[in-house]
Amino acid sequence: MDELIIGGETYTSQDPPLRLLEVLRRYLDKTLLSPESIELSDSQVFLLKSWLLLHAEKMRPGKAVWIEESTRDRNSRLVVAIGKTDEGTPIVWHDPLPWPFDFGDKSKRLL
Repeated sequence: MDELIIGGETYTSQDPPLRLLEVLRRYLDKTLLSPESIELSDSQVFLLKSWLLLHAEKMRPGKAVWIEESTRDRNSRLVVAIGKTDEGTPIVWHDPLPWPFDFGDKSKRLL
């Protein structure tokens, strides 16, 4: 399988990582309304995560790209991420996996 078709949209390993992370987020969070949650088979989830790992492998150690959700009071939480640990191990992260980075106060919020 070299593509996923979800809700009439086609996804491939060549899609930008944030687009693929959004698909993973929609699969994991069953409370979403817009964009709505989706169901994926085990093989589709495996394929999606393998594509995300391909993107993570191209990143520099200690770097990550993630999607976070925030509420009106600006509390936020990370939902999904890809990156490379400081040691260079590529990762795909989501709850309940432990957060593999120690960014501390280095993380900056972009508005």
